[in-house]
Amino acid sequence: MARLVGMVLSVFCLLAVVGCSQYEEDYQYTPRPVVADIPATQPQQPPPVSTSATVIGVRYDDPDHKIPPSVELRMRIDNNGPDTVVFDPMSMEMTNAQLVRLAAPIVRPPAPITIYPAQSAYLTAFFPFPSGLSTDNVDLNSLQVRWQLDIGPKPVGQVVNFTRVWRTYYDPYPYYGYYGPPPPYGWYGGVVVVHRRW
Repeated sequence: MARLVGMVLSVFCLLAVVGCSQYEEDYQYTPRPVVADIPATQPQQPPPVSTSATVIGVRYDDPDHKIPPSVELRMRIDNNGPDTVVFDPMSMEMTNAQLVRLAAPIVRPPAPITIYPAQSAYLTAFFPFPSGLSTDNVDLNSLQVRWQLDIGPKPVGQVVNFTRVWRTYYDPYPYYGYYGPPPPYGWYGGVVVVHRRW
């Protein structure tokens, strides 16, 4: 009897966790991640800066964390060169295929990030929907994100593109359907982490 009660409670807990997801369930994007490199000046050298970015998902409104409905992006910037890199998160902008620009990203803290040689920086940014727009009336099938880095005294722009992917499942009543893949449950936040690679 106790085992049966435990199993029932486990099922209810699992349903509660799934039901409380912060993400719209049918939005997932590829590549995961996309990589943008600054070309090396010499053939034998690695890219002086390499940035990886992933669209984590489309989030519901989260009043507790003061995050409106938005697209969540996670980034990692690797400084492989000899110069200091400065990244201003507020230089980022996200647009869709119709060139509709989402609102300025929410990044905590929003201050520029200094990345010294052999260091990496991680951050999460939330791009809110413009006023009056939502998943009901804005095309999110493709997204473009661009930003600027300062490598030493030289400003350099980077841009990446994402495409929404769909999964296929068999529905015997009475046809095949196409629906978005499940949301990427897990960690979220706005903390910027910089660490030295050894």
